[in-house]
Amino acid sequence: MRYTMAGVALVLSLGLLTAAPSFTQTRGTVANVYVQSKVGVYVYNANTSGQLTLVKGSAFADTGQMEAVRGQVLLISVGTNYLHAYRVGVNSKNQSGAVGPQLGQIDTASYAGANCGSTSGAAILDHTGQYFSVQLWGATDSSGNTICSAWQTYKLNEDGGFTFLGDAVNTTLGYRSPAAIPLYTVSSNDLFTYGIYSDPYASSFEVYRRASAGDLVQDFSFSEVDPTPNPSVESSNYYPFSIAADPASHLAVIMDTPFAGSNVFQLASYTINNNTGAIQSTNTWANMPAVQPFPSAMAMSWSGAYVAVSGLKGVQVFHFNGAAPATVLATVLPSVEIDQVAWDKSNHLYAISYDSGNPAATSDLYVFNVTSTGIAQAPGSPYKVSGTGIDGSDLVGLVVVPIKS
Repeated sequence: MRYTMAGVALVLSLGLLTAAPSFTQTRGTVANVYVQSKVGVYVYNANTSGQLTLVKGSAFADTGQMEAVRGQVLLISVGTNYLHAYRVGVNSKNQSGAVGPQLGQIDTASYAGANCGSTSGAAILDHTGQYFSVQLWGATDSSGNTICSAWQTYKLNEDGGFTFLGDAVNTTLGYRSPAAIPLYTVSSNDLFTYGIYSDPYASSFEVYRRASAGDLVQDFSFSEVDPTPNPSVESSNYYPFSIAADPASHLAVIMDTPFAGSNVFQLASYTINNNTGAIQSTNTWANMPAVQPFPSAMAMSWSGAYVAVSGLKGVQVFHFNGAAPATVLATVLPSVEIDQVAWDKSNHLYAISYDSGNPAATSDLYVFNVTSTGIAQAPGSPYKVSGTGIDGSDLVGLVVVPIKS
């Protein structure tokens, strides 16, 4: 798995970051599931029971790394400098989600913020599917220190074109140099985007707001009220580790408490101020559920009823209760390393386990049916996906797009 210095996985393929398409799909299809591989994008149709059917033509060729899917018009991928848009539609077998030819591309190096480097693999799409932001990072000075990081924002046009809207540059010094700061989730009103700044000693929230032109600008007035820490624990400060927003102005946040040479992880709930972006938690150390150490990813269900956390010990699923403390539902695959998770709108949970160290390896794509009383593996799960191993420097994508029937 790929981590930042504090152990946070750099992955932006959460279900809440994709916009649901508005066209009618093959009867019985509730979601399209996209998996990036070394040879292209595999697409599956998911039915009401969670069974998957591979879309004819998979794996579809793309350039760079898949980051998001916007309905029937665009699959957006990120290369070293270029952004690419591809048509998504129905194939000759009436299967939805098939990836067609490239519609447009744009060179991020031609716009403000490019002095900070090339695209870092961090990107985020708002809920409307209009605004796509990508991070540029990695340029260094003569001493080898990173000079800045930048978030460029583009408007996605219906014809597959990109319109540059603006950039937000961060030159704040962290541990020796400015860090690449992944943005993980967008507030339910689409006005605020939340990420985490990490260095070897601590981490903190990094918040951007959407300006009138649609671009992201850093929210320097952001404030937070964290959960009440354990008074008996020395150095009991909480540090954010990963974030996911629900559809009702709340955040689920995995909090890390370094203690006695180890780390204790708990799941906190925050309420977002929809006007300022400030967040506040009324949780305490005593009522927040425990999370497995150093999780790789988390994903909020579309309804906001559940949140899934993946890592070395499988997938934990929690009831998410808004501002109230989350509660444990179940853990599945406790002996399997799970790298990414995503949801559709039918309470199917998708989880992928990559074969680390072998880019040509076959990985396992699991599907689960989740209800308020438990979790069951869907018929046919897991599915073998070839060419999806990790080569140590990148993490391939999992994107789930719910269908309106």
